[in-house]
Amino acid sequence: HLMDELEEISEKKHNGYFVDLFVRKSNELAINMYKKFGYSVYRRVIGYYSGEEDAYDMRKALARDVDKQSIVPLKNPVYPEDLEAP
Repeated sequence: HLMDELEEISEKKHNGYFVDLFVRKSNELAINMYKKFGYSVYRRVIGYYSGEEDAYDMRKALARDVDKQSIVPLKNPVYPEDLEAP
């Protein structure tokens, strides 16, 4: 499926440590689906969606991150302006 393709490209072409995605905090259906795909909540982003709703940054570690350090959850939420530039 599409998630497998994203993970494969991130790992093999970009040599990434993790794949992440953002999902509305209120979207329990999507959160549970992504958890089934191996993603976990890394951090909460306050007001990510138009300043109205928070998001979860969900991550899945790739093979390069042997110790899974890229997915250790942050204790405190962040704001959209705190996110790293791509």
